[in-house]
Amino acid sequence: MWRAGDLEAADGTKTEQVEALVLRRIERGELSIGSRLPSERVLAERLGLSRVTVVRALDHLRADGVLETKRGSGTHVRPTDRLLDPIAPASTVSAGDQPLLDLRFATTAAPHDVVEAAAQMVADSLPQAMGGDGPPSGGSLELRTALAARLTSEGVPTEPDQLTLTVGAAAGLNAALAGLDLGPGVAITETPTYPAAFDLLRKHRLDVAGWPAGVWDTDQLAHLCRRHRPKVIYLQADNHNPTGLSLPADRRTTVVEIARRYGAALISDETMRPLWLASGEQADPLSRYPRTVSVGSLSKTVWGGLRVGWVRTGKQLRRRINTAAQLSVASPSALDDLLAQAIVPKLDKVIGRRRARLRANLNALETGLKTLDGVTWATPTGGMTLWLELTDVRARRVLDAAREHGLLLGSGDLFTPDGTDRRHIRIPFTAPPATLRLVVARLGDALNQST
Repeated sequence: MWRAGDLEAADGTKTEQVEALVLRRIERGELSIGSRLPSERVLAERLGLSRVTVVRALDHLRADGVLETKRGSGTHVRPTDRLLDPIAPASTVSAGDQPLLDLRFATTAAPHDVVEAAAQMVADSLPQAMGGDGPPSGGSLELRTALAARLTSEGVPTEPDQLTLTVGAAAGLNAALAGLDLGPGVAITETPTYPAAFDLLRKHRLDVAGWPAGVWDTDQLAHLCRRHRPKVIYLQADNHNPTGLSLPADRRTTVVEIARRYGAALISDETMRPLWLASGEQADPLSRYPRTVSVGSLSKTVWGGLRVGWVRTGKQLRRRINTAAQLSVASPSALDDLLAQAIVPKLDKVIGRRRARLRANLNALETGLKTLDGVTWATPTGGMTLWLELTDVRARRVLDAAREHGLLLGSGDLFTPDGTDRRHIRIPFTAPPATLRLVVARLGDALNQST
Protein backbone atom coordinates (compact mmCIF):
# COMPACT_ATOMS: atom_id res chain seq x y z
CA MET A 1 0.00 0.00 0.00
CA TRP A 2 1.22 3.48 -0.90
CA ARG A 3 -0.04 6.32 1.28
CA ALA A 4 0.62 10.04 1.56
CA GLY A 5 1.59 9.48 5.19
CA ASP A 6 4.61 7.43 4.06
CA LEU A 7 6.27 10.53 2.61
CA GLU A 8 8.78 12.28 4.86
CA ALA A 9 9.20 16.06 4.65
CA ALA A 10 12.82 15.73 5.81
CA ASP A 11 13.65 14.03 2.49
CA GLY A 12 13.37 17.36 0.64
CA THR A 13 11.07 18.40 -2.19
CA LYS A 14 8.00 16.35 -3.08
CA THR A 15 9.93 14.76 -5.94
CA GLU A 16 12.79 13.82 -3.60
CA GLN A 17 10.29 12.46 -1.06
CA VAL A 18 8.92 10.05 -3.66
CA GLU A 19 12.43 8.96 -4.68
CA ALA A 20 13.42 8.41 -1.04
CA LEU A 21 10.23 6.43 -0.36
CA VAL A 22 10.90 4.02 -3.22
CA LEU A 23 14.53 3.59 -2.12
CA ARG A 24 13.51 2.94 1.50
CA ARG A 25 11.14 0.21 0.40
CA ILE A 26 13.88 -1.42 -1.64
CA GLU A 27 16.38 -1.19 1.23
CA ARG A 28 13.87 -2.73 3.66
CA GLY A 29 13.03 -5.56 1.28
CA GLU A 30 9.44 -4.40 0.81
CA LEU A 31 10.21 -4.11 -2.91
CA SER A 32 12.37 -6.87 -4.36
CA ILE A 33 13.97 -7.32 -7.77
CA GLY A 34 11.19 -7.48 -10.34
CA SER A 35 8.53 -5.94 -8.08
CA ARG A 36 6.01 -3.91 -10.06
CA LEU A 37 5.09 -0.40 -8.97
CA PRO A 38 1.58 1.03 -9.39
CA SER A 39 1.02 3.09 -12.51
CA GLU A 40 2.08 6.72 -12.38
CA ARG A 41 -1.56 7.82 -12.22
CA VAL A 42 -2.44 5.42 -9.39
CA LEU A 43 0.73 6.23 -7.46
CA ALA A 44 0.03 9.96 -7.74
CA GLU A 45 -3.53 9.46 -6.44
CA ARG A 46 -2.43 7.32 -3.48
CA LEU A 47 0.36 9.71 -2.48
CA GLY A 48 -1.81 12.80 -2.95
CA LEU A 49 0.59 14.34 -5.45
CA SER A 50 0.44 15.59 -9.00
CA ARG A 51 1.25 13.11 -11.73
CA VAL A 52 4.02 15.45 -12.93
CA THR A 53 5.79 15.11 -9.56
CA VAL A 54 5.56 11.32 -9.59
CA VAL A 55 6.72 11.08 -13.21
CA ARG A 56 9.74 13.28 -12.43
CA ALA A 57 10.68 11.12 -9.41
CA LEU A 58 10.37 7.86 -11.34
CA ASP A 59 12.39 9.35 -14.22
CA HIS A 60 15.20 10.10 -11.75
CA LEU A 61 15.11 6.55 -10.40
CA ARG A 62 15.15 5.13 -13.92
CA ALA A 63 18.17 7.30 -14.73
CA ASP A 64 19.83 6.07 -11.53
CA GLY A 65 19.34 2.47 -12.67
CA VAL A 66 16.92 1.63 -9.86
CA LEU A 67 13.78 1.14 -11.97
CA GLU A 68 13.00 0.10 -15.52
CA THR A 69 9.82 0.56 -17.54
CA LYS A 70 8.77 -1.67 -20.42
CA ARG A 71 5.83 -0.96 -22.68
CA GLY A 72 2.91 -3.14 -21.72
CA SER A 73 4.41 -4.47 -18.47
CA GLY A 74 4.80 -1.35 -16.33
CA THR A 75 7.60 -0.14 -14.05
CA HIS A 76 9.66 -2.67 -12.09
CA VAL A 77 12.64 -2.73 -9.73
CA ARG A 78 15.67 -3.58 -11.85
CA PRO A 79 18.00 -6.57 -11.39
CA THR A 80 20.45 -4.22 -9.77
CA ASP A 81 24.04 -3.59 -10.71
CA ARG A 82 23.97 -0.34 -8.78
CA LEU A 83 26.01 0.29 -5.66
CA LEU A 84 24.45 0.61 -2.24
CA ASP A 85 25.60 1.51 1.21
CA PRO A 86 23.81 -0.38 3.95
CA ILE A 87 20.79 1.55 5.17
CA ALA A 88 19.79 0.83 8.76
CA PRO A 89 16.45 -0.99 9.15
CA ALA A 90 13.38 1.04 9.98
CA SER A 91 13.53 -0.06 13.61
CA THR A 92 16.84 1.80 14.02
CA VAL A 93 15.97 5.46 14.54
CA SER A 94 17.85 8.56 15.59
CA ALA A 95 16.83 11.01 18.26
CA GLY A 96 14.84 12.85 15.60
CA ASP A 97 12.85 9.68 14.84
CA GLN A 98 14.29 9.37 11.32
CA PRO A 99 15.64 6.20 9.70
CA LEU A 100 19.42 6.30 9.84
CA LEU A 101 21.51 6.56 6.69
CA ASP A 102 24.63 4.59 7.67
CA LEU A 103 27.53 5.55 5.40
CA ARG A 104 30.37 4.64 7.73
CA PHE A 105 31.39 1.83 5.39
CA ALA A 106 32.05 1.88 1.64
CA THR A 107 30.32 -1.32 0.55
CA THR A 108 28.79 -2.66 -2.63
CA ALA A 109 25.77 -4.78 -3.40
CA ALA A 110 26.36 -7.76 -5.66
CA PRO A 111 25.70 -7.12 -9.36
CA HIS A 112 23.30 -9.49 -11.05
CA ASP A 113 26.33 -11.06 -12.75
CA VAL A 114 27.17 -12.72 -9.42
CA VAL A 115 23.79 -14.45 -9.40
CA GLU A 116 24.40 -15.67 -12.96
CA ALA A 117 27.94 -16.78 -12.07
CA ALA A 118 26.69 -18.60 -8.97
CA ALA A 119 24.11 -20.49 -11.02
CA GLN A 120 26.80 -21.40 -13.54
CA MET A 121 29.09 -22.56 -10.74
CA VAL A 122 26.42 -24.77 -9.17
CA ALA A 123 25.58 -26.35 -12.52
CA ASP A 124 29.08 -26.77 -13.96
CA SER A 125 31.76 -26.77 -11.26
CA LEU A 126 30.38 -27.57 -7.83
CA PRO A 127 29.40 -31.24 -8.38
CA GLN A 128 32.91 -32.16 -9.51
CA ALA A 129 34.57 -30.05 -6.79
CA MET A 130 32.56 -31.79 -4.07
CA GLY A 131 34.42 -34.99 -4.86
CA GLY A 132 37.64 -33.50 -3.48
CA ASP A 133 38.92 -31.59 -0.45
CA GLY A 134 38.62 -28.10 -1.93
CA PRO A 135 41.39 -25.82 -3.19
CA PRO A 136 44.87 -26.07 -1.68
CA SER A 137 46.36 -23.41 0.58
CA GLY A 138 47.00 -20.31 -1.50
CA GLY A 139 44.06 -20.96 -3.83
CA SER A 140 43.30 -23.17 -6.80
CA LEU A 141 45.56 -23.23 -9.83
CA GLU A 142 42.52 -22.47 -12.01
CA LEU A 143 41.73 -19.19 -10.24
CA ARG A 144 45.38 -18.18 -9.94
CA THR A 145 45.77 -18.79 -13.68
CA ALA A 146 42.71 -16.67 -14.50
CA LEU A 147 43.85 -13.80 -12.26
CA ALA A 148 47.43 -13.99 -13.55
CA ALA A 149 46.16 -13.72 -17.13
CA ARG A 150 44.08 -10.70 -16.18
CA LEU A 151 46.96 -8.93 -14.43
CA THR A 152 49.19 -9.66 -17.43
CA SER A 153 46.61 -8.15 -19.79
CA GLU A 154 46.62 -5.02 -17.59
CA GLY A 155 50.37 -4.59 -18.09
CA VAL A 156 51.66 -6.46 -15.03
CA PRO A 157 53.23 -9.71 -16.32
CA THR A 158 52.25 -12.40 -13.82
CA GLU A 159 52.63 -16.17 -13.53
CA PRO A 160 50.17 -18.23 -11.47
CA ASP A 161 53.01 -19.22 -9.13
CA GLN A 162 53.45 -15.55 -8.19
CA LEU A 163 49.97 -15.37 -6.63
CA THR A 164 48.75 -16.41 -3.20
CA LEU A 165 44.97 -16.22 -2.83
CA THR A 166 43.50 -14.92 0.43
CA VAL A 167 40.11 -14.04 1.90
CA GLY A 168 40.50 -10.38 0.98
CA ALA A 169 42.98 -7.52 0.77
CA ALA A 170 43.42 -7.20 4.54
CA ALA A 171 44.21 -10.92 4.81
CA GLY A 172 46.60 -10.46 1.89
CA LEU A 173 48.42 -7.64 3.66
CA ASN A 174 48.60 -9.75 6.82
CA ALA A 175 50.04 -12.72 4.89
CA ALA A 176 52.54 -10.49 3.07
CA LEU A 177 53.78 -8.98 6.34
CA ALA A 178 54.07 -12.44 7.89
CA GLY A 179 55.96 -13.76 4.87
CA LEU A 180 58.36 -10.83 4.87
CA ASP A 181 58.95 -11.44 8.62
CA LEU A 182 60.23 -7.92 9.18
CA GLY A 183 60.41 -8.01 12.97
CA PRO A 184 60.37 -4.92 15.20
CA GLY A 185 60.82 -1.64 13.36
CA VAL A 186 58.95 1.14 11.59
CA ALA A 187 56.46 1.11 8.72
CA ILE A 188 55.68 4.17 6.62
CA THR A 189 52.20 4.51 5.18
CA GLU A 190 50.03 7.33 3.93
CA THR A 191 48.05 9.37 6.38
CA PRO A 192 45.12 9.14 6.23
CA THR A 193 44.75 5.53 5.17
CA TYR A 194 42.69 2.37 5.55
CA PRO A 195 42.30 1.93 9.36
CA ALA A 196 42.83 -1.86 9.37
CA ALA A 197 46.29 -1.28 7.89
CA PHE A 198 47.41 0.42 11.12
CA ASP A 199 46.23 -2.56 13.17
CA LEU A 200 47.95 -5.08 10.89
CA LEU A 201 51.24 -3.19 10.81
CA ARG A 202 51.26 -2.92 14.60
CA LYS A 203 50.33 -6.58 14.92
CA HIS A 204 53.60 -7.35 13.14
CA ARG A 205 55.55 -5.20 15.63
CA LEU A 206 55.86 -2.20 13.34
CA ASP A 207 55.40 1.35 14.57
CA VAL A 208 53.63 3.57 12.04
CA ALA A 209 54.96 6.83 10.60
CA GLY A 210 52.60 8.81 8.37
CA TRP A 211 53.33 10.27 4.93
CA PRO A 212 50.61 12.79 3.92
CA ALA A 213 48.38 11.37 1.19
CA GLY A 214 47.33 13.76 -1.54
CA VAL A 215 50.54 15.75 -1.05
CA TRP A 216 52.89 12.83 -1.68
CA ASP A 217 56.04 14.92 -1.25
CA THR A 218 58.89 12.57 -2.19
CA ASP A 219 61.45 14.76 -0.40
CA GLN A 220 59.43 14.29 2.78
CA LEU A 221 59.31 10.52 2.15
CA ALA A 222 63.10 10.45 1.83
CA HIS A 223 63.38 12.45 5.07
CA LEU A 224 61.10 9.99 6.88
CA CYS A 225 63.21 7.09 5.59
CA ARG A 226 66.45 8.71 6.76
CA ARG A 227 64.92 9.32 10.17
CA HIS A 228 63.17 5.99 10.74
CA ARG A 229 64.98 3.47 8.48
CA PRO A 230 61.64 1.73 7.81
CA LYS A 231 61.29 -2.00 7.30
CA VAL A 232 58.33 -1.53 4.94
CA ILE A 233 56.48 1.17 3.00
CA TYR A 234 52.79 0.37 2.51
CA LEU A 235 50.96 2.53 -0.06
CA GLN A 236 47.62 2.80 -1.83
CA ALA A 237 48.92 4.65 -4.87
CA ASP A 238 45.72 4.26 -6.92
CA ASN A 239 42.35 5.74 -5.90
CA HIS A 240 43.50 5.85 -2.30
CA ASN A 241 41.08 5.11 0.53
CA PRO A 242 39.83 7.46 2.00
CA THR A 243 40.86 10.42 -0.21
CA GLY A 244 40.14 8.83 -3.61
CA LEU A 245 43.34 10.46 -4.94
CA SER A 246 46.27 8.85 -6.79
CA LEU A 247 50.04 9.15 -6.56
CA PRO A 248 51.15 11.22 -9.58
CA ALA A 249 52.80 9.21 -12.35
CA ASP A 250 55.99 11.28 -12.30
CA ARG A 251 56.66 10.43 -8.63
CA ARG A 252 56.22 6.67 -8.76
CA THR A 253 59.72 5.82 -9.92
CA THR A 254 61.12 8.11 -7.22
CA VAL A 255 59.08 6.33 -4.54
CA VAL A 256 60.39 2.94 -5.68
CA GLU A 257 63.97 4.24 -5.73
CA ILE A 258 63.63 5.66 -2.20
CA ALA A 259 62.34 2.33 -0.90
CA ARG A 260 65.29 0.50 -2.45
CA ARG A 261 67.82 3.08 -1.25
CA TYR A 262 66.79 2.59 2.36
CA GLY A 263 66.22 -1.16 2.14
CA ALA A 264 62.47 -1.00 2.78
CA ALA A 265 60.07 -3.58 1.39
CA LEU A 266 57.40 -1.90 -0.77
CA ILE A 267 53.80 -3.16 -0.54
CA SER A 268 51.33 -1.69 -3.03
CA ASP A 269 47.63 -2.12 -2.18
CA GLU A 270 45.88 -2.05 -5.57
CA THR A 271 42.40 -3.01 -4.41
CA MET A 272 40.86 0.25 -5.66
CA ARG A 273 42.92 0.52 -8.85
CA PRO A 274 40.21 -0.84 -11.21
CA LEU A 275 37.80 1.92 -10.12
CA TRP A 276 39.50 4.74 -12.06
CA LEU A 277 37.00 7.55 -12.69
CA ALA A 278 39.09 10.49 -13.93
CA SER A 279 39.20 11.49 -17.59
CA GLY A 280 42.99 11.27 -17.98
CA GLU A 281 45.14 8.19 -18.46
CA GLN A 282 45.83 6.13 -15.35
CA ALA A 283 49.46 5.82 -14.23
CA ASP A 284 51.24 2.47 -14.30
CA PRO A 285 50.77 0.51 -11.06
CA LEU A 286 53.62 0.17 -8.60
CA SER A 287 53.36 -3.60 -9.09
CA ARG A 288 55.04 -3.18 -12.48
CA TYR A 289 58.29 -2.39 -10.68
CA PRO A 290 60.51 -5.36 -9.73
CA ARG A 291 60.46 -6.58 -6.11
CA THR A 292 57.22 -4.75 -5.30
CA VAL A 293 54.73 -6.85 -3.35
CA SER A 294 51.15 -6.06 -4.38
CA VAL A 295 47.76 -6.80 -2.85
CA GLY A 296 44.41 -6.92 -4.66
CA SER A 297 40.83 -8.03 -4.09
CA LEU A 298 37.48 -8.68 -5.77
CA SER A 299 35.56 -7.42 -2.74
CA LYS A 300 35.37 -3.78 -3.87
CA THR A 301 35.07 -4.22 -7.62
CA VAL A 302 32.52 -7.05 -7.51
CA TRP A 303 30.88 -7.63 -4.13
CA GLY A 304 31.81 -7.23 -0.48
CA GLY A 305 30.58 -10.76 0.17
CA LEU A 306 33.03 -12.31 -2.32
CA ARG A 307 35.99 -12.97 -0.03
CA VAL A 308 38.76 -13.36 -2.58
CA GLY A 309 41.99 -11.37 -2.52
CA TRP A 310 45.55 -12.03 -3.57
CA VAL A 311 49.19 -11.23 -2.96
CA ARG A 312 51.50 -10.95 -5.97
CA THR A 313 55.23 -11.35 -5.40
CA GLY A 314 58.30 -13.29 -6.47
CA LYS A 315 58.09 -17.08 -6.42
CA GLN A 316 60.53 -17.54 -3.54
CA LEU A 317 58.73 -15.08 -1.26
CA ARG A 318 55.40 -16.58 -2.32
CA ARG A 319 56.30 -19.84 -0.57
CA ARG A 320 56.66 -18.01 2.74
CA ILE A 321 53.50 -15.97 2.15
CA ASN A 322 51.64 -19.14 1.19
CA THR A 323 52.71 -20.75 4.46
CA ALA A 324 51.57 -17.68 6.40
CA ALA A 325 48.17 -17.80 4.67
CA GLN A 326 47.84 -21.49 5.52
CA LEU A 327 48.72 -20.97 9.19
CA SER A 328 46.18 -18.14 9.52
CA VAL A 329 43.48 -20.01 7.55
CA ALA A 330 43.40 -17.08 5.13
CA SER A 331 42.76 -18.87 1.82
CA PRO A 332 39.35 -18.54 0.12
CA SER A 333 36.74 -21.21 0.70
CA ALA A 334 35.95 -23.71 -2.05
CA LEU A 335 32.71 -21.86 -2.84
CA ASP A 336 34.39 -18.44 -3.03
CA ASP A 337 37.15 -19.89 -5.21
CA LEU A 338 34.65 -21.44 -7.63
CA LEU A 339 32.45 -18.33 -7.71
CA ALA A 340 35.48 -16.14 -8.44
CA GLN A 341 36.47 -18.43 -11.31
CA ALA A 342 33.01 -17.91 -12.79
CA ILE A 343 33.02 -14.12 -12.29
CA VAL A 344 36.55 -13.26 -13.53
CA PRO A 345 35.57 -13.59 -17.24
CA LYS A 346 32.78 -11.06 -16.57
CA LEU A 347 35.00 -8.51 -14.79
CA ASP A 348 35.32 -6.06 -17.68
CA LYS A 349 31.55 -5.75 -17.91
CA VAL A 350 31.08 -5.52 -14.14
CA ILE A 351 33.83 -2.93 -13.64
CA GLY A 352 32.63 -0.88 -16.61
CA ARG A 353 29.20 -0.54 -15.04
CA ARG A 354 30.70 0.13 -11.62
CA ARG A 355 32.73 3.01 -13.04
CA ALA A 356 29.75 4.51 -14.85
CA ARG A 357 27.59 4.31 -11.75
CA LEU A 358 30.31 5.69 -9.47
CA ARG A 359 30.91 8.63 -11.82
CA ALA A 360 27.21 9.49 -11.72
CA ASN A 361 27.14 9.12 -7.94
CA LEU A 362 30.24 11.27 -7.47
CA ASN A 363 28.80 13.97 -9.72
CA ALA A 364 25.59 14.02 -7.67
CA LEU A 365 27.53 14.21 -4.40
CA GLU A 366 29.83 17.02 -5.56
CA THR A 367 26.91 18.97 -7.02
CA GLY A 368 25.22 18.84 -3.64
CA LEU A 369 28.35 19.66 -1.63
CA LYS A 370 28.89 22.82 -3.69
CA THR A 371 25.74 24.24 -2.08
CA LEU A 372 27.23 23.93 1.43
CA ASP A 373 29.37 26.51 3.21
CA GLY A 374 32.46 25.66 5.23
CA VAL A 375 33.57 22.57 3.29
CA THR A 376 36.28 21.85 0.74
CA TRP A 377 37.63 18.75 -0.99
CA ALA A 378 39.75 17.45 -3.86
CA THR A 379 37.84 15.57 -6.55
CA PRO A 380 38.75 11.86 -6.33
CA THR A 381 40.50 10.24 -9.28
CA GLY A 382 38.60 7.08 -8.44
CA GLY A 383 37.62 4.65 -5.73
CA MET A 384 34.46 4.96 -3.67
CA THR A 385 35.07 7.74 -1.14
CA LEU A 386 35.45 11.51 -0.91
CA TRP A 387 37.56 13.13 1.83
CA LEU A 388 35.68 16.21 3.00
CA GLU A 389 37.50 18.94 4.91
CA LEU A 390 35.56 21.15 7.33
CA THR A 391 37.01 24.64 7.38
CA ASP A 392 35.06 26.20 10.26
CA VAL A 393 34.19 23.48 12.76
CA ARG A 394 35.54 20.21 14.14
CA ALA A 395 34.39 16.97 12.56
CA ARG A 396 33.25 15.31 15.77
CA ARG A 397 30.83 18.14 16.50
CA VAL A 398 29.32 17.89 13.02
CA LEU A 399 29.10 14.10 13.19
CA ASP A 400 27.27 14.26 16.52
CA ALA A 401 24.78 16.69 14.99
CA ALA A 402 24.51 14.53 11.85
CA ARG A 403 23.50 11.55 13.97
CA GLU A 404 20.61 13.61 15.34
CA HIS A 405 19.55 14.19 11.73
CA GLY A 406 19.73 10.49 10.86
CA LEU A 407 23.16 10.34 9.21
CA LEU A 408 26.26 8.32 10.18
CA LEU A 409 29.65 9.06 8.57
CA GLY A 410 33.28 8.14 9.30
CA SER A 411 35.39 10.59 11.30
CA GLY A 412 38.82 11.58 10.02
CA ASP A 413 40.60 10.59 13.22
CA LEU A 414 39.88 6.92 12.47
CA PHE A 415 42.06 7.10 9.35
CA THR A 416 45.22 8.58 10.90
CA PRO A 417 47.91 6.68 12.83
CA ASP A 418 47.76 9.00 15.84
CA GLY A 419 44.02 9.78 15.73
CA THR A 420 44.62 13.53 15.59
CA ASP A 421 42.64 14.51 12.48
CA ARG A 422 39.83 16.82 13.61
CA ARG A 423 38.79 18.38 10.30
CA HIS A 424 37.84 15.59 7.90
CA ILE A 425 34.87 13.33 7.21
CA ARG A 426 34.84 10.39 4.80
CA ILE A 427 31.79 10.23 2.53
CA PRO A 428 31.33 7.07 0.42
CA PHE A 429 29.58 7.72 -2.89
CA THR A 430 28.43 4.13 -3.31
CA ALA A 431 24.79 5.05 -2.68
CA PRO A 432 22.66 6.15 -5.67
CA PRO A 433 22.20 9.87 -6.42
CA ALA A 434 18.79 10.16 -4.76
CA THR A 435 20.24 8.88 -1.49
CA LEU A 436 23.32 11.08 -1.80
CA ARG A 437 21.14 14.15 -2.22
CA LEU A 438 19.48 13.22 1.05
CA VAL A 439 22.93 12.72 2.64
CA VAL A 440 23.96 16.24 1.60
CA ALA A 441 20.72 17.72 2.94
CA ARG A 442 21.23 16.09 6.34
CA LEU A 443 24.90 17.05 6.40
CA GLY A 444 23.92 20.64 5.63
CA ASP A 445 21.49 20.62 8.57
CA ALA A 446 24.26 19.27 10.81
CA LEU A 447 26.70 21.97 9.66
CA ASN A 448 24.14 24.69 10.31
CA GLN A 449 23.49 23.30 13.77
CA SER A 450 27.23 23.12 14.57
CA THR A 451 28.31 26.61 13.50
